[in-house]
Amino acid sequence: MTLENAPAPSQSIHKSPAWKIARWLICFGAFITVACEARAQDAKWESVLGAIDPAKAAVAGQWAIQDGALHVAAVEGARLQLPINASGEYDLRIRFSRETGRHSVGLVVLHGGKQVAFEVDGWGMNLAGFQNIAGQSFQNNPSRRNGVRLENGREYVMTVEVRKDGLRGLLDGQEISSFKTDGHDLSISDLWKLPSTQTCGLVAWDCDVVFHTIEVRAIGSTASLVVRTAPSESSAPGLTPATTEKMAEKKMAEGPTEPSASSAGNTNPSTPSTTAKKRVLIVIASHHFFYREYADPRSELERAGIQVTVAAGRKARSQPHSGSGEGSDGGIVMPDIALSDVKVADYDAVLFSGGWGASMYQFAFEGRYNEASYNGNREIKQEANRIVNEFLAANKYVCALCNATSVLAWARINGKSPLEGKLVCAPTREAPPGIYNGRPGQPSCRWHSEVNGARMSPAGSIGQPGTAIDDISVDGLIITGEDDISARAMGRKLVELLTKK
Repeated sequence: MTLENAPAPSQSIHKSPAWKIARWLICFGAFITVACEARAQDAKWESVLGAIDPAKAAVAGQWAIQDGALHVAAVEGARLQLPINASGEYDLRIRFSRETGRHSVGLVVLHGGKQVAFEVDGWGMNLAGFQNIAGQSFQNNPSRRNGVRLENGREYVMTVEVRKDGLRGLLDGQEISSFKTDGHDLSISDLWKLPSTQTCGLVAWDCDVVFHTIEVRAIGSTASLVVRTAPSESSAPGLTPATTEKMAEKKMAEGPTEPSASSAGNTNPSTPSTTAKKRVLIVIASHHFFYREYADPRSELERAGIQVTVAAGRKARSQPHSGSGEGSDGGIVMPDIALSDVKVADYDAVLFSGGWGASMYQFAFEGRYNEASYNGNREIKQEANRIVNEFLAANKYVCALCNATSVLAWARINGKSPLEGKLVCAPTREAPPGIYNGRPGQPSCRWHSEVNGARMSPAGSIGQPGTAIDDISVDGLIITGEDDISARAMGRKLVELLTKK
């Protein structure tokens, strides 16, 4: 047989049994896809808004029904339980407008018995996605999408589609993020935890939001969808009054869980009475402090009734890193005092907040940074070292977040670092570029603690696995936090320790 009269490959393939089976599977798959789309289109939306009692459903923040819409005032971590118990396949949809702020709005859904939040315009970096996945926020998990920014005053429709094999988040009908899962690897961030683990919810971070409509629909006969008329913790499935009481006792024992002092009516009433006379000094860099590492611990401390004083190298307007949660006003902070005016007797603890600018307080560091402001000056470094020495000598807590652990690493007490031999949480992210050991470089921020004899806690190893949200190490009077997402946990841990002390 010559090449010219050989049968065309397409002819022989099309006649083969394998091709017939493949073609049948393709057609069947297309049929299933069309059928599923038709099934979703036929399903009826059910309004949830009328079943919401904000007084009972609010977990954090000020929520109210006004002019037929649900409003929430700007507060960090605002969240509300929706009167929905759902399983199987369903869609949850909201029509909303963010009126002020620059942070995320989202939905909490249930999938495979696990809660997860879908958010847009999050982390002060215009990110979107589902969190958590395998313990990771959408800063680090596969659902992360960049450049998703909300325009204030504009109405949007957000939909989360829950299917047996995955999740899909949409904004104005366009897919933003999707993730294939049966739900086993999902979890809710500590930022959004709800009293009931079997309800859906609304979340908003430090922004005024109007929820014009809230709707849900079941997809197919496998869905179980219950819209309850009395959304409260005690009405969640399987919760008896005795169980609810135990949950409340546990919540009180754990200390504050809400992110902001402005969440009136949701604070722990027992904590302020035991911490009202406590005072904490927070030290920020004069240039490039990480805003969340200052603001998040401060809000936790003040909500517990602890007085906070802010200090910096000099008493002048301090500039945070851009994109560190500073807000639309730029996050400029005017310190209350300069380091030279700090009297250790006035405080119960000191916290050095992070950011590359904290490098200006490294007393014994012999290198040099490319950014001149990070090098500080000898007098300010001596004051920082004095504060570390005097707090420890007075048996008071010395704390540091993220890159500020380097301040403790390079402090000197009788010629030694106070971190020598201590278990320390420090970030894996890069330190500022500069001269290290006589050569240009940019090692991990952990390097500072490592070369000064600290025992390093593996990244994300404390508490919830795979995330640094609760990575706080307490070793004697030294308290260190891994990263900016550990900042709120740092505030809570300090409240807990000062309450006991």
